[in-house]
Amino acid sequence: MKIQILTIEATLEKGTFKVVVLVGEKQHKFTMKVESVTVANREVQVTNGDDNFSEVFRFNQIGASDICKLVAKIYNNQVVELPADLGEFYLEKTKSALL
Repeated sequence: MKIQILTIEATLEKGTFKVVVLVGEKQHKFTMKVESVTVANREVQVTNGDDNFSEVFRFNQIGASDICKLVAKIYNNQVVELPADLGEFYLEKTKSALL
């Protein structure tokens, strides 16, 4: 199944985004948050999805990481062309869970 990000929209809450993703023919909506944290005296950005995001991408960490990277780009005011194709979602176990 193909993974495609349809939209990434900022909300009124700083660092929070509504993300719409198409996995195969099923549309999913997630809330994602980008936060800055200090690790070893360096500031790093961490992007997390809601529980639904974690469940849908439980068996596809590469897809989850790719989505987080695009959300972080939007947060950092970089240009992202949407819709964005992210590749395939292969796992049969995941496919049956999403249908």
